[in-house]
Amino acid sequence: MKQIEFKKAVLVLIVLFSFVLAGICGVFSSRTIAQDNKEISLNKVQGTVLSIKIGASARGAIEVKSAKTGKTYTFRVGKNTTYYPRRYPSFGETVRVSYINHRGELKATLVEIMESLR
Repeated sequence: MKQIEFKKAVLVLIVLFSFVLAGICGVFSSRTIAQDNKEISLNKVQGTVLSIKIGASARGAIEVKSAKTGKTYTFRVGKNTTYYPRRYPSFGETVRVSYINHRGELKATLVEIMESLR
């Protein structure tokens, strides 16, 4: 009886160890992808505002061209987006955008205006 329980315990430990190992490998592989992207951080982009479209319901989009890679990003903005200073950015201003990837759509959580045109 004890030998059967020991075999089950070893099997459970092996399965648990393989899940932990797979999780660690998954974390490191996502970090190498983020490093290949060469942005300022994992979920931050700094660049120039190309366009901003905000409707009456405060939902819209900001298009930003990255200063590091030259890639153009379109971020959805809405009621949960925070702006610092507390105003919308203008065309041509330098901004830093913190975002989340929600179902394949980039949603801005924080828009910091770094360099103002005023």
